[in-house]
Amino acid sequence: MKRKYLAQAAALAAAALLAAAGCSAGGTNVGSGDQPRSTTNKLTLDPEGKQSNGPAADVAGSRSGGTLNLTWRHDFPDYDPAKVYTAPDDEAFRLMHRRLTVLKQNDDGTMVLVGDLATNTGEASDGGKTWKYTLKDGMKYADGTPIKSQDIKYAVERSFDTKFATGPQWVQLWLAGKDDFNSVYPGPFSGGQELGPDKIETPDAKTIVFHLAAAQSDFPFAASMSQTVPVRKDLDAKPDDLDVNGLGDMATGPYKIGAHEVDKTLTLVKNPNWDAKTDPVRHQYPDQIHFQFGVLAKQETDQLKADIDPNSAAYYGGVDPDQVQAIMQDPNLKKRTMDNETGAVVTFNTNTARVTDLNVRKAIAMAFPKQDVITAQGGPFYGNVATTLSPRTSVGYSPQPNPYGVGDNGDPQKAKQVLTEAGKLGYEVNVAWETTPAADRAGPPIKRALEAAGFKVNLNQVPDKTYFNIIRHLDNPYDLIWYQWSPDWPTNRTVYSALYYGGAVAEGGNNMAQLKEKKVDDEINRVQGIQDITEQGKQYMPLDQMIQKDYAAAIPVVYARKQVMFGSNIGGARMDVLSSSLDLDNVYLKK
Repeated sequence: MKRKYLAQAAALAAAALLAAAGCSAGGTNVGSGDQPRSTTNKLTLDPEGKQSNGPAADVAGSRSGGTLNLTWRHDFPDYDPAKVYTAPDDEAFRLMHRRLTVLKQNDDGTMVLVGDLATNTGEASDGGKTWKYTLKDGMKYADGTPIKSQDIKYAVERSFDTKFATGPQWVQLWLAGKDDFNSVYPGPFSGGQELGPDKIETPDAKTIVFHLAAAQSDFPFAASMSQTVPVRKDLDAKPDDLDVNGLGDMATGPYKIGAHEVDKTLTLVKNPNWDAKTDPVRHQYPDQIHFQFGVLAKQETDQLKADIDPNSAAYYGGVDPDQVQAIMQDPNLKKRTMDNETGAVVTFNTNTARVTDLNVRKAIAMAFPKQDVITAQGGPFYGNVATTLSPRTSVGYSPQPNPYGVGDNGDPQKAKQVLTEAGKLGYEVNVAWETTPAADRAGPPIKRALEAAGFKVNLNQVPDKTYFNIIRHLDNPYDLIWYQWSPDWPTNRTVYSALYYGGAVAEGGNNMAQLKEKKVDDEINRVQGIQDITEQGKQYMPLDQMIQKDYAAAIPVVYARKQVMFGSNIGGARMDVLSSSLDLDNVYLKK
């Protein structure tokens, strides 16, 4: 996960349909035994603010106190919320930093967008081009300073600066109406200018009004992203310091940073000025939440299986693939393991800027051994073979045939014939992925299959902490690039325009395929202009096939499934559907 780019608006009626009836996205392995927990979702909004007040309902059996110990393989690469975008990062930072709106996950898998700092999910006018938000009463930072609408305006302004290129960009794009939104407004650090009232108004300390370049029905969802986390201008003289130290006493959630030793530990402590009565989502059960970084899957699984520390849990890392089957067959261990099909799709994207011959790209896709890659990383517990770039949790999903008529494990001989006819036998392919002990196992089967198809293959294990920053460079040296993406909310509005729209080809962007095709862009714009959100969802499926078959820009590999373990003293454990991590809003210590 993630960064988003501009495509034309869906009409305001889509938001009205969501608010009135909800939209279901269904059918993801509902069952028992070896089947994961369903991630079937129903998505609604709360425009009237009836569900946007706090406090959040208490979790059954919950209590306060103690220290929750979390393990993860690496530190968060960024601590300034304007840069935070990957799913596990945003899960943790949502605990510290509130925003205008927030997605609330119910126990049955349904989701509702509610007001967070705001009283509701927004009031639209001018056909959906103008969105007004009113802040709740009594909202404060951790140091007791009142939160003002001007702080949110400033947060959005600073996010226009190119130094925050890795962060969410929906709001900036839609305000500017251009993919290169920095050309419309460069941010406040080079001259101190502000966005004018034609873009953002703050008529008083509790009101903020956004004037978009075009109607955007999904704006309430975009307002849930980290660029609406308030930032005080008077404390932002050195924004690089915020990236190192976080927002500190500008925290607005139930926790703030108490201590941080880079790449080693992070300790969150209670925010004394967080008001549960205003928060419809979060709780403040543990006294502290302590992260231990640098713990890899095998060590993490060994520790949790032995229950060495009953107060500990894996934060984001899945169970060691060598142990997952035994753990899931042990009733005592299985009850301490979350097992969900997530909203993420794992893909390998072909860099079209480097691999310019379409037939070469098609040969790569034809030969790709999806099933062997899945088997190497845990088999069915890793997930099911993906046929779409869309997750199965998104509105409108339907299964699709392989665009080249090959099986789940590819057909290297068919691919070799295509490569031979193109005069490209021996074509050199540089494969890159985010290295972990489990992910590294995918390299050998990919190499075998592509070499059988006539390619020369170089495997590149890129360090996981810096992986996403490296592959987002336009001049990266990789031809076939691993990526995992889950949408910002459960529609495909945040998939195709983010990953395959021509305007998303930019330094720091997420169009890993660097695909720039007018036909694709036009189809993205057409589909996103459909007013009925359910019909819009269905129309993404032919677009999905176009990207795969006509341009061979990406290979969907697996609908990711994950198992995450926790200690015996952990209560309220569930997986966040969108982030695929431990849901930190509800967790508590039993004693």
